[in-house]
Amino acid sequence: MKVKCIKLLDNLTREPLESSSWLSVGREYQVLSVLITNSCPVEYRLIANDGQIPAMYKADQFEMISNVLPLNWVVSYDADSYFELAPKSWITPGFWEAYFDGEPEAIQLFNTEKNIIFKQNT
Repeated sequence: MKVKCIKLLDNLTREPLESSSWLSVGREYQVLSVLITNSCPVEYRLIANDGQIPAMYKADQFEMISNVLPLNWVVSYDADSYFELAPKSWITPGFWEAYFDGEPEAIQLFNTEKNIIFKQNT
């Protein structure tokens, strides 16, 4: 699944931005996961302009350019709180904390799944 950034919005105020160090209007991004929660609209996990940090961005800043779903995505769902499409290892409780804490096993899992997603959509 790929998206193209069509506008930049402030995360808190939702006001338009002229520029961002994270995203660029017109640039295409590979979607690594999709999250929908009761408290937030649809969000995509993407690797931003730095080419390294996977972060969540509200989907209203993008248009879909490829709707092909990665083969390694699974559904995680709780009727009272969220719906998520992502690699199974990423939805394991504590995965993202371990990843951002720099734990080697989590980093390896992230890179393995990310590579599957990117290879499928090149």
